[in-house]
Amino acid sequence: MKTPTIEECHELFHQYHVPGTVRSHCITVFQVASFLSQELKKKNYPLNPDIIKPFAYLHDFMKAVVLERLTDPPYNYNPTEEEIKMHQHLRKQYPQMSETKVAYLILKDQYPEFAKLFLELDELTQNPHAQVSQEAKFIHYVDWRVLGNKVVPMQERLDYIHKRYGHWIQKRNIDWEATKKEQFDYEANIFKHLPFKADELAQHINIKL
Repeated sequence: MKTPTIEECHELFHQYHVPGTVRSHCITVFQVASFLSQELKKKNYPLNPDIIKPFAYLHDFMKAVVLERLTDPPYNYNPTEEEIKMHQHLRKQYPQMSETKVAYLILKDQYPEFAKLFLELDELTQNPHAQVSQEAKFIHYVDWRVLGNKVVPMQERLDYIHKRYGHWIQKRNIDWEATKKEQFDYEANIFKHLPFKADELAQHINIKL
């Protein structure tokens, strides 16, 4: 599978003027995913860190397409003029599309197999039992352990998601109880391979933004 280098990820962030709040979230997910995937690799867990790293870095880089305003809470962010212009352009170019589907469209020509992972993320958002790759399940989980640029317990993140996106969850008839159970079951499965508990994860991550 051809994947973008970290430098190419940087270039994509620059090209699309990714808002600072989104960038800091992606960096944190990248750091958590890199650490966890390396630790799991030591235990022969079926994950490929070489795929995980760019996937984690870019997992939300098109988040702006689903935001009505870059300044809305909880962001409380003062975007640059370039970020505002790009935000407006992306919203117009990709109306009513998810960030993961837009990422797929942007990446598919240069990284066809890698881009499909973003469609798997999109599928997991709709169906927690979707049959997807281990890398997609893993990034979906790590993303849900990071609120903004802070590593938080799974329950705190789930509470936030339901509070902020509850109307969308209900509109799409998503089984929220099944979604929560799937995440906790997945968490239990990966942490049984690790020498520390899930609620100790933040202690092992040295966040550098």
